[in-house]
Amino acid sequence: MNGKSLRGAYLLVGGKGLSAVIGLGSMLILARLLEPEDYGLVVLVEAVVTLLAAITELQMASVLIHLPRVDDAHFSTAWTLNLIRAFILCLLVILIAPALAGFYEDPRLLGIAYVSSLSLFLGALLNPKMAILIRDLDFKKEFLLGLSQKIAGFVVTVVAAYYLRNYWALVLGTLATQVCGLLVSYFCYPFKPAFTLSKWRELWGFSVWLSLANFIKTLNSKLDQFVVGKMFSTGTTGVYSLATRLSTVLFTDTLGAALRVISPSLRAHTNNQLAMNKAYLNTQSLVTLVFLPVASITSALSLPLIDLALGSKWAEVTDVFRVLVLALCLEAIGGVGLSVVMATLNTRLAFFRDLLSIAGRAALMAIGLYQGGFTGLLLGRAASSVLDLLLYFAIAGKVTGLSIREQLVLNWRTALSCVLVYPVLYALQTPPWFELGESKLIQALWLLTMISLGFLMQVGVQAFLWLASGRPNSIEVVFLSYIRQKFSAKGKTSP
Repeated sequence: MNGKSLRGAYLLVGGKGLSAVIGLGSMLILARLLEPEDYGLVVLVEAVVTLLAAITELQMASVLIHLPRVDDAHFSTAWTLNLIRAFILCLLVILIAPALAGFYEDPRLLGIAYVSSLSLFLGALLNPKMAILIRDLDFKKEFLLGLSQKIAGFVVTVVAAYYLRNYWALVLGTLATQVCGLLVSYFCYPFKPAFTLSKWRELWGFSVWLSLANFIKTLNSKLDQFVVGKMFSTGTTGVYSLATRLSTVLFTDTLGAALRVISPSLRAHTNNQLAMNKAYLNTQSLVTLVFLPVASITSALSLPLIDLALGSKWAEVTDVFRVLVLALCLEAIGGVGLSVVMATLNTRLAFFRDLLSIAGRAALMAIGLYQGGFTGLLLGRAASSVLDLLLYFAIAGKVTGLSIREQLVLNWRTALSCVLVYPVLYALQTPPWFELGESKLIQALWLLTMISLGFLMQVGVQAFLWLASGRPNSIEVVFLSYIRQKFSAKGKTSP
């Protein structure tokens, strides 16, 4: 990526990192104010509403980013289409709310669904010109939008949880996030949209495959929550939901921010296959080098991490989080391949990838559920993430000409290092001389020590494998050169 792309990546990832800290802080507080059942109730409605939103999602922002020429008529048409969609969607949610409450046999879902429909409507009215900021790699206002939404949601959710002590805190927090996003988007980029459909044919021609792909992708991501919600108790659903949220905040959201920079930056190489391939491989290697060890270390140390952060009430989250944090990290890494597909506007390819993905996930989860109940379902979900990664590599290969094997072998040292370090950290995660919960200070110090040890071992093993491989000119060299440049630049500017 070029300098502007890197600065954009730093800002977006930094913003997402800050948002992740706020999100984690919110979850730590809410875990002590709410019960697993509260999360379970909200996630049941959230999964259905999100799926309905995906069915009607028009993907206008992605189209506006990748169209070679856009004007105000395109933005107003996108806004109008989203307005019509939002109105229909709200009516649809209101109409199916009684059926949803009856299906899960819980009348509390009715009120949650009604308020959630309003959140959907507000979210659809976001300023369409925010897409320009992403297209032009100007992420300062995007940073402001995301951070302000996170802060608004945090404040409202925590205050409501303190006074209400029930699931309405989560619902009101989501509503506050959407209201804040709507206001800030027009503050960041003043725009007065007109009600028009003059460019609908042009926008629809590009968006139809994106919309279909988004629906399948959303159904894919919510499939496990539907199954858990129907087959197991509300408390178990809440446990699964919180583990998913933690994994998403820690890795998927942060890495997703970086991937949003990659696709626009790759557009410059669409006419140069060699440059495109080089940019893709470097990005994929760098993302794997940074994020896979973090996910692996976090997974290995899940027991002290969850006990320290959430308390014994949420002990059941540990094993679910241990698996999901690795699964979601693999899927996020695979998203680099999707960026190449989006840069070349191969939206049909993305749709068929998602279609194969959901078929594979449903089959693997069904087999796991039949063979081993909840644990089997969880393992089936994990296996589907490996399938997802391979499918991402397959569609990237269609665009770049690279085989799946070439893309897998590229990061073998990073993967092998994680495999070797993981069992050591897993064995050391709970020290023998005290029980978890007796001393939070000692537990925190031990966890910090284990995290530091994990990164030192990861670096040491990977360095050994690099030396044993004959010191190739690989991503390790690129990464170290970049670090040296940064430190040398700081040394020169220091007094």
